[in-house]
Amino acid sequence: MEKRRNAIRLAAAGALILSLPAWACTPPIEGTRLESSRYVLAYRPSGISVGSHFSLDIGVCPKNGRGEPDSLKVDAQMPEHKHGMNYAPAVTKVGPGRWQAEGLMFHMPGKWEFVFEVRSKDVSDVLRSSFVLSSFTEEEKRKILSHGPWPPARTRDPSNRVSGKIEAVALGERLFFEPRLSGTGSVLCATCHVPFRGFQDNRPRGVGLEEVDRNTPTLLNVRFSRWFGWDGANDSLWAQSIRPLLDPREMRSSPEKIADFLKKDPSYEKVFGKPGSDEEVLVNVGKALAAYQETLVSGRTPFDEFRDALERGDASSMEKYPAAAQRGLKIFVGKGNCDVCHFGPLFTNGEFADTGVPFFKGKGEVDSGRHGGIAKLKANPLNLLGRYNDDPKRASATGTRHVEAQHRNFGEFRVPGLRNAARTAPYMHNGSVATLGDVVERYSNLDIERLHADGERVLKPLHLSAEEAADLVTFLESLTDDAR
Repeated sequence: MEKRRNAIRLAAAGALILSLPAWACTPPIEGTRLESSRYVLAYRPSGISVGSHFSLDIGVCPKNGRGEPDSLKVDAQMPEHKHGMNYAPAVTKVGPGRWQAEGLMFHMPGKWEFVFEVRSKDVSDVLRSSFVLSSFTEEEKRKILSHGPWPPARTRDPSNRVSGKIEAVALGERLFFEPRLSGTGSVLCATCHVPFRGFQDNRPRGVGLEEVDRNTPTLLNVRFSRWFGWDGANDSLWAQSIRPLLDPREMRSSPEKIADFLKKDPSYEKVFGKPGSDEEVLVNVGKALAAYQETLVSGRTPFDEFRDALERGDASSMEKYPAAAQRGLKIFVGKGNCDVCHFGPLFTNGEFADTGVPFFKGKGEVDSGRHGGIAKLKANPLNLLGRYNDDPKRASATGTRHVEAQHRNFGEFRVPGLRNAARTAPYMHNGSVATLGDVVERYSNLDIERLHADGERVLKPLHLSAEEAADLVTFLESLTDDAR
């Protein structure tokens, strides 16, 4: 009986040994771990970037007490392109179970695959490890990913009680194309903000009833702004929508004329209830116009497809993005330092900067930019500190409450978003730069003497070569959606 018990114990012990996991060994280095039926391999690169030689530390341990392998070969290939490296690495044994491979180099970005051949007793185990190699550093990747995802989540404007309401959007769209809001009955919002031109007019300076001092900005993505207008003189989209209605050079209307027109419109009462004072009707018109403009969001672009592919490591999708655009993007987030001001999904910090553009608007006249805009903002009874803000907590008024004019603000203008920039020429607050190529050339050869002596010193000449400038323009063009 005792013999029988001992036999059972030995059989159980044998079964336990046989049931041990086959990978029960630890390679002598830490790194990316691979496994075959006979071996466990770990490798650790010295640092991999496109066009630079690197080395690999490799450790191998045998499973289930097998002996060390006789030899190790290392190679790498691009399966989708059906080619390998241009260099043959040298593999040297540096200790028990340890090898070093030197002289590897990946000459292009994309999906690569390490191939390790572990050979023992004329039998080879082949272990493979795939990964996507980007032409961007980890810091560059972080910056690129920060420019998305697109589009951002849409939220209601708490200062506008009809924000996001279908009836208000419909009323606002109709008013956007209504000439009878103007004093002469001859101009409308769409006169300057032309839909098929990206909701601007492609003129150096806007023209309503007369020419104005500044370039017409696009309304695409305006819902995401913090300040409105080139000088930030308004802190809400609805207040900004009222400004051109009353401007004598733009639409030359009045609260009385606008209220008289809307009080006869049954759809107004459907959205806002019975009309109140002329000023209240004017504000509500601004809020309806804002509700419509909030729907004007640009579409996805080739950059967005690349950015998302980079995030998920999709090499085949990344390769669809032109190589010139990738080189331009590398300049944008690297040497060019462009994303210091043009960052985030909107490609703007939403604030103001001096770019050295002359701020003279006529003989003996200057455009004070942000400095004058802050003064107008503070004096405007329709700002977010006033009675027409529908946000009872006034959380949306924080910026207005704390913004303060400083001498350096003189001649600063809003940093525009770059989405669809290829469709919104000419550029700068006064429309003085004709093409994207001219914009890049201007920053490449920036005259820093034109910057304010007491202003920010962020900008420096980029000194781009002709090829680099062309690549940067290609990248900027890739921020354009395919809407027509």
